[in-house]
Amino acid sequence: MANPANSSWNLESFLDSLIYELDKAQDTLSVKGLNRKLTYTVKDVTLDLQIFPEFDGDTVRFVTAKPGETGSSKLTFQLGSIRDHQIQEVTRKPPKQGEITIDDIDIPETERKELRKLGIQSTEDLKRTVEEKKVDITKATDNKVNYQDLASLINKAKRQQIPPTVNKAQVSQAQGQTILTLQGDNLAVAQSLDNFPVAVINNQPVKIIAANEKEVKIELDKNQLQREGNQLKIALDPYAVVTMNLQS
Repeated sequence: MANPANSSWNLESFLDSLIYELDKAQDTLSVKGLNRKLTYTVKDVTLDLQIFPEFDGDTVRFVTAKPGETGSSKLTFQLGSIRDHQIQEVTRKPPKQGEITIDDIDIPETERKELRKLGIQSTEDLKRTVEEKKVDITKATDNKVNYQDLASLINKAKRQQIPPTVNKAQVSQAQGQTILTLQGDNLAVAQSLDNFPVAVINNQPVKIIAANEKEVKIELDKNQLQREGNQLKIALDPYAVVTMNLQS
């Protein structure tokens, strides 16, 4: 009989863990195959488990038998062989440089595991699954993953990889208007977002008249500029806010 101190487990979590480990091994072989031809395969692997099944009327769980315990059942898994060309055909391509993986996203480990179960390892996998294959990730994970929340975290992770930099700020006059021009890199990279960029100077709203990755033009009211110094805050998108002190 089973020792009551033994921890029980269910078949789904066991298979999920087993498949995840096999996927990792397959991904490793895929990368290795780029540098060294695979010259051997593991033909067959058989895994025998001595277990005590438990059924509570709804869920089947198992307790692994320990040495000396009798009356257990035998559960056998047979893993077949796979050749190098099969690995190359069925294995996802290694992540490209700069590609955001799910390990780069600040999400709970439970959500990360759910995405891995679906074979989603990167933002490109997620985009292809949701936008091209039209899969409802929320339903596919039994409401364990919220796609809208996940998309927001992905955008934040992408922005962290390309932070904005301001190299130059210049005030000029054009057709009776006072224009503040910011020049730099990775400025307005998400121009499709409503209400962004948005800016204030000395806590007073100012108008953005043009914005792109390299340049942002802001229309100022002369009364908004102070002699002693001015503070500009500009939210380029929800994940990038720049604060600058300007001298008039």
